[in-house]
Amino acid sequence: MLLLLAGCGFHLKGFAQPSQALNGIFIPGGDVRDTLAGVLQEDLLSGGVIFAPDVKSARYRLQVTREKFSSRVLSVDANGKALDQEIRLQAEFLLSIPSASGESRERQPLEMVRQLSYSGNDELGQRNEAELLMTDMRHDMAAQAIRMLEARMKQIPGTPGEP
Repeated sequence: MLLLLAGCGFHLKGFAQPSQALNGIFIPGGDVRDTLAGVLQEDLLSGGVIFAPDVKSARYRLQVTREKFSSRVLSVDANGKALDQEIRLQAEFLLSIPSASGESRERQPLEMVRQLSYSGNDELGQRNEAELLMTDMRHDMAAQAIRMLEARMKQIPGTPGEP
């Protein structure tokens, strides 16, 4: 059964292999791991994408121009302690594509909202849970940005994987 599943291309839900169309990309600030740019670069590298060594030799440049977390309390208990919290990640990407007629620059905003419910009085656990949720949100937004980027690359003539 395992050999049959392995041979048919079966992958777990959420598994996506970035396409070759993303080879030659450059992400400024991608070397900082605890940012959206760092998570994006890490996810692309683990998917086998080959990065340009510098911005001048890049086929494309994807820059995270804005990454902002915000939160608000949704409900409180009788003592005024937060029970539910909404965490929002807003980001904006700038895709630069050099061409013979000049550089094309496209901005793409993305937003993600998650709700976090607390139970008990464990302040440290609540803080750790919020930090883990923010890390997960960065990974989810990076996956969303990769899908967006792949869809855009398929529209550019001369890229691998073009229709």
